[in-house]
Amino acid sequence: MKTYALVIAILLSSLSEGLAQADQEAIKRVLRSETEGFFKRDKAIWSNAWAHAPYVHFAANLYGGDFMLVEGWDKLEKQFASQFKSSKVMDNVTVQNSNYTIHQNGNMAFVAYDQTLLDSHGKTTSKESRVVEKINGQWKIINVTALTNLKNFGLAQQK
Repeated sequence: MKTYALVIAILLSSLSEGLAQADQEAIKRVLRSETEGFFKRDKAIWSNAWAHAPYVHFAANLYGGDFMLVEGWDKLEKQFASQFKSSKVMDNVTVQNSNYTIHQNGNMAFVAYDQTLLDSHGKTTSKESRVVEKINGQWKIINVTALTNLKNFGLAQQK
């Protein structure tokens, strides 16, 4: 009897680890697709990564020392509407994310990672954090905090 219980416990543990790994890969994919969709000016891809809910938040520092805080999907979509008016991609941006820390608790996860954007202006680095929520089986972004190294960004833009 004890042997069966041990075998079942090992199988459940393996299954649980496999599901957690699958969730982590799905979370990384949704974060990457949101950023890539934005830079490709593909509103459908960008929008699909977000929860369309009144509780979403977007926060980022801006060049010049200011910051942006947008609360709610309707306001966020409106804030970024001008970015998607033209389907013309202004620059080919390569997104490189690394050093992920993912803390998942049920249908919510907190993610922190380093992001590097490479384009014709050079390299821009940032520290990123996201909160994602699993809604109808899909991971969706509900909170973004983007802290960009604007000193480097400004220098890259002057080249």
